[in-house]
Amino acid sequence: MLPSALPADPAALDDLLSKLATPQRVYQLLSSRLTVRQVLWCLAQLLAEGQLRVVPGGSPQRFVREGPDETPLPGCGLHLVGDDSLRLNPHFREILTDLISDKQSQYSQSVETYETLIRRYKIMQSLGDLNHEALLLLGDDALFSLFLAVHGYRRRIVVADIDPQLLATIARVAAQQGFNNIEVVQYDVFQPLPQSLVGQFDCFAVNGFKDLGGLLMFVCRALQALKAPPAMRSGYLNFGSHDVLSVEQVRQEVEMHQALLRFGLYLDYCVPCPETHVCSAFEEAFSASAQRLAEVPPVLRVQACERELQALYQAFSHLSWVQMRNFPDIQLSPLKMGRCRVVERNDREISRFLRLGQLYAGSTANAQ
Repeated sequence: MLPSALPADPAALDDLLSKLATPQRVYQLLSSRLTVRQVLWCLAQLLAEGQLRVVPGGSPQRFVREGPDETPLPGCGLHLVGDDSLRLNPHFREILTDLISDKQSQYSQSVETYETLIRRYKIMQSLGDLNHEALLLLGDDALFSLFLAVHGYRRRIVVADIDPQLLATIARVAAQQGFNNIEVVQYDVFQPLPQSLVGQFDCFAVNGFKDLGGLLMFVCRALQALKAPPAMRSGYLNFGSHDVLSVEQVRQEVEMHQALLRFGLYLDYCVPCPETHVCSAFEEAFSASAQRLAEVPPVLRVQACERELQALYQAFSHLSWVQMRNFPDIQLSPLKMGRCRVVERNDREISRFLRLGQLYAGSTANAQ
């Protein structure tokens, strides 16, 4: 029994055990359909029962199941984030290390894992969306523009983002690396699209939203930026929530699909595309918590688990996903990436939605 009001998916538990057949880091174990709390509890229980051990040497630590499996497990060790067959491009590693230290701003920018970036790249490549003349990145806190350039993309990329610090960093690195195909434009989606961006792009990718309304504002602006005729042009979006799947989340996803259809496009491809970056310091602290819990008597372990989680929260409260309202009852790999295809752009419906969004933004600003 896991110490949580949230039920654990039995298949997710099987999957965790399947992963542990080989040495796993904490970020790989958190990349699952279990919550942060549930993963910590499972590790502590397995360690206490002698079914799990820490692999000697190496940092961050890795865990592996102890002894042969007597019962075959139905899970397949699914990794929604980590893909160890992919190796970080040394050139991009240098750039990314520099950028992560620079990417501090009031907009709570996220840091995507390298695996997430390469997954998006491979999907766009396989679907033919890296063969276009011009790509709009409406929000680029993932630094996908620089990833594309490092990996040989030489067609026009325009990054439109509200954050001047982020844009300055992208422009600086692009200049240093000789990437002359990246342009940056400071832009707020609640304002009209600059005329220089209207009807200029073959494909778009949106990022930076925190709710359904924000996502749809980004999509509407991106649709206005597509070249004429827009029919059959493509766009990419991320969506989902870190909260455990609920009826409300399913309802929101249905609303998203309905809104996209009203705008004149549909979602024709969808894959898991998590965004959460688990730093090595958190991995080490999480590993230490699990090992301390394993030493606590079973009758006291639930209370001790709460204390360990509170300590993790206090130590890592600067991380955006630790700040989430439901931490530690959140999943770190629930987001999805989808490709949209335009059938027939409904400019009237798009304009109506944008007007409503601008009115809402104005009323919110006045209230503050």
